[in-house]
Amino acid sequence: MKKHILIILLIMFSLKAFSQENAITVGGGYSFATIEDSDTKGTGWRINGLYEMNPMGGKIAHGFSLGYINISATEGNVTSTVGSIPVYYAPKVMFGNEKFKAFVKGALGMQFSSLKREGLVSLEDNDFGFYGGGGAGIMIFLKENIFINGEYEIAWLSNSYYKDGWMNTVGGGIGFKF
Repeated sequence: MKKHILIILLIMFSLKAFSQENAITVGGGYSFATIEDSDTKGTGWRINGLYEMNPMGGKIAHGFSLGYINISATEGNVTSTVGSIPVYYAPKVMFGNEKFKAFVKGALGMQFSSLKREGLVSLEDNDFGFYGGGGAGIMIFLKENIFINGEYEIAWLSNSYYKDGWMNTVGGGIGFKF
């Protein structure tokens, strides 16, 4: 009898593990920030990938994101280019139905940056630091397991390459649930 109860409990607990939904989203978009001691806004692009786990298909998902951001700005005859690789935990709260969902997300992790300044004198440097922020967006499901994604994200980068530390991104992508 004890064996049967133990087997039933193991089966019940394993069913909860199988009810987890996973998703992969690949996207990109437009980024802008203020670079170092410049009043000029740097503009550029971003690509990123996101792996999410959604326990029991609920409203809260837990994700891990990796990407690359590249921005540049020209002030006079000096061109500054910044590249950043953010790696962060991305929790998400979703609202909506099976066809359309809105979401609010967070970002908490670190980033690796490189700065290149070209003018009369060329300089290059590398740094890493904190990456944290949040965003909001929408998911439109084309099929039960395929969706398109649109979002805005603002994040604080703690290294000294950005005058005010804020990086803004507007982007979109495509995602797959499995």
